[in-house]
Amino acid sequence: MSTEGSPRKRLTRAEQQAKTRAALIDAARRVFLERGLAGASVQAIAAEAGFTRGAFYSNFSSKEELFVELIREQGYRKYAQLAMDSFDPAHRPTAREVGERLATIQGDPDVRWAFQLWFELIAQAGRDEDLRELAASFWSGNRSLAAAAIGQFYAEADKPPPAAPERLASALIALDIGLAIQHYVDPEAAPLDLYPELFELLFSRLVPAEAAEKS
Repeated sequence: MSTEGSPRKRLTRAEQQAKTRAALIDAARRVFLERGLAGASVQAIAAEAGFTRGAFYSNFSSKEELFVELIREQGYRKYAQLAMDSFDPAHRPTAREVGERLATIQGDPDVRWAFQLWFELIAQAGRDEDLRELAASFWSGNRSLAAAAIGQFYAEADKPPPAAPERLASALIALDIGLAIQHYVDPEAAPLDLYPELFELLFSRLVPAEAAEKS
């Protein structure tokens, strides 16, 4: 039966806003890629998406906030999934497997271009407190998830962690970001296969013997 001429279903206000938000994020990616974070503007992003500045500011307070949201969409989901997997004893990755998965994330072209722009945001954050808060929000989510997974892991083994779970989570993030920066600027000296090697070397010793036997 033909539906030609039948009226289209009208989107609810929430659906329309979600559609507009998604279009702005998609347009921002193209503009950021072409102009960089510093060279991009709200006007350019809105125009690329086919909207007005008013539509932009109905969804985001600044291009920096939009940029962080874009980073979350491109990278945070992958980091979050890795942390969520750690809650399930049946699928919990070893330290080496964590390193392998992080190396895969860094080798993803979608993450690599975002990481380049992330450098720009970090540089600007040194001079802008609001930007520092936006930048910190990305790691705070990862840290909370990782800390919760680490805490559960030691609770299951009925052993106290060697340090507060939040501090261990920060150590994991520090190694990941440190290797990512080195690989970005000098991939030959810091190849991606360093990830599994170093994660196993530095973190496998923190695994309680009981938990290691169960896995």
